[in-house]
Amino acid sequence: MSNAELTTYARQAAAHMREIDEARELLKDVLQSAKDAGINTKALRRVAREMTLEREKREKIYEDEAQLSMFRDEVGLTAPAYREAAE
Repeated sequence: MSNAELTTYARQAAAHMREIDEARELLKDVLQSAKDAGINTKALRRVAREMTLEREKREKIYEDEAQLSMFRDEVGLTAPAYREAAE
């Protein structure tokens, strides 16, 4: 590999790193604005990430969450189960 090729790759990598840093700053600003508006940013991040996934991967996540919810219900970890136990 020549010195010129190495320099080209390094410049390209550095440019992409700067783009990533800029994107992180923009995301940080958006999340701060959402937080200031009273939005749960943890949930917002999760939904935004799901929006970037392919449909099949997203559906798998939803199936897993539905099963997790069912398990929580069965072992009494959900709010209705707590209310029933208190009665």
